[in-house]
Amino acid sequence: MSSLSKKFIAAGVLLIMLLILVFYLGRSHDYEQAQHQSQTQATQLSHYIASELARFKTIPSLVSANDLVKSFIVEKGAGGDAVNDYLEDIQRASGASDVYVMDLSGTVLASSNWQVDYTFLGSNFAFRPYFYLAKQGEKVAYFALGMRSSERGFYFSEPLFYQGEVVAVVALKVNAKKFEQDRQLLNASDTSHFYIALEDNVIVMSDVADWRLKSLKPLDNEQMAALVKSRRYLSHKPTLLPYTHKPLNEQTILQKVLLNGKQSRFISAVESIDIINAKASVLVDVTNVELAQIPRLLWFSVFYAIAVVLIHTAMVRFAGYKKLLFSRHSLEQEVIERTQALEKAQKALIQTAKLATIGQLSAGINHEINQPLSAMNTYLVSAKRLLIKGNIEQASENLVLVQSLIERVHKIVAQLKHFSKPAQTQLRQQSLASMLKNALMIASAQLKQDDIEVKAADIDANITVWVDSVKFEQVLVNVITNASQAMSESDKRELSFELELFDDRVKLSILDTGPGIDQHALGNIFEPFYSTKTSNGLGLGLSISRQIIDSFNGRLTAHNRPKGGAQFIITLQTNKETS
Repeated sequence: MSSLSKKFIAAGVLLIMLLILVFYLGRSHDYEQAQHQSQTQATQLSHYIASELARFKTIPSLVSANDLVKSFIVEKGAGGDAVNDYLEDIQRASGASDVYVMDLSGTVLASSNWQVDYTFLGSNFAFRPYFYLAKQGEKVAYFALGMRSSERGFYFSEPLFYQGEVVAVVALKVNAKKFEQDRQLLNASDTSHFYIALEDNVIVMSDVADWRLKSLKPLDNEQMAALVKSRRYLSHKPTLLPYTHKPLNEQTILQKVLLNGKQSRFISAVESIDIINAKASVLVDVTNVELAQIPRLLWFSVFYAIAVVLIHTAMVRFAGYKKLLFSRHSLEQEVIERTQALEKAQKALIQTAKLATIGQLSAGINHEINQPLSAMNTYLVSAKRLLIKGNIEQASENLVLVQSLIERVHKIVAQLKHFSKPAQTQLRQQSLASMLKNALMIASAQLKQDDIEVKAADIDANITVWVDSVKFEQVLVNVITNASQAMSESDKRELSFELELFDDRVKLSILDTGPGIDQHALGNIFEPFYSTKTSNGLGLGLSISRQIIDSFNGRLTAHNRPKGGAQFIITLQTNKETS
């Protein structure tokens, strides 16, 4: 056998060994990526579901505290039409499926669906745990199938007290499909699925229709009889979902589950949803992870073949320098491979950051909405008192303010689109004083929580700037709340504003008395994903704020004040520029 043949055989054997190594390393890498993806999405999903359910859970408290509803119960049906209209308004505003009030026998006396054919009026739900537990004074969160619609839903109930005694029960239902549809907006991967199972191991929510109302564990006759007797799932008897599982670590599992008639493999992560005593699982498909290695193996083989040819050519032409040339080509190959590995790692980090950002935005926008909601609650309480005193005019003014805050909440929610796709900016001449007032009103809860003294800005109502009002108020709220949080530990907590006017531009300064901005951070605070907060900071607020101000042909800068504290300066034009 010739020397050349031996070299080719050795090269072939080496290629096979390297391909095996690349295969196992690539598969291991893909498994790690799937574990990270499933854990990130499981955390994101559980936070989203928990925050949404917590929002709905507060609504029965609002209804039970309503004087109109109390009068309706105590006076045995007085003002029934008004109560039905009120419940319908609550249902539409909140996005719930139904809101209704039951007497102590479980009979529905008022309902948001009073005008439709399938109205709950006159129905009796005394057998439901959410009724008889609330009747005993408890606040209840419960899952069940609708008695008439057979639709899956979450029920929240609360007792209505009068003179220290339970006189009725307020209940709210939200359809489970709402969360399954909303989840599609949060899931950035087509290769993952999810399900949510209750303490009885029955899947109550999933993006895979075939998994819904299946059991994760076998149910014996006694357990099945207990489920049927509870009527939680009406007459439906959950069947077993065929699957096997193997723990990989404390939080992730390798599962084999039947999907679309075929056994598929998944990496899954589990997170708890305490409000309904459930477990949320996100499953990332790894069925074809071995097939996914083929492109890697092919590319590696191509590079390897090229390297072998180059090395062989070099050895033939430069026999005296074959060792040196071999080392050179090996080093070049290693540089190429490491560069590719770094590029893949960078892409993976960017994708991971995007997923984490989207998950946190739901909690962030919820927090941003809670601020005007707190103001709305204050105005509503004030309106109730004014109505009791007979001051109808002032109460009407409060309700107008509440209506404007509701419209602002809708506008704030609409800003979430800014993170996913560019939106057309609607620039107009807007009153600077009015927008600053709106921003302070939205941020008032944060300012109050941090005990901040706000020095009112003396800005003429006729001073206007060329902006999109909603986006500009978003920038103001972001800067103001950042300043409030920065001053939360300071001895002196004072927020103030300065205004300078030029020929066609306005410079608004927002000043605080906090610790200021670290010198090393001054050049980075407007970069995406850069945050100076130790927790709960996405690092996007100031970056997006600067983008918004730039879209107005303005400028946003930050400085430290000589006597301590930070100064954010927003420079804007007073009208549309003309060429």
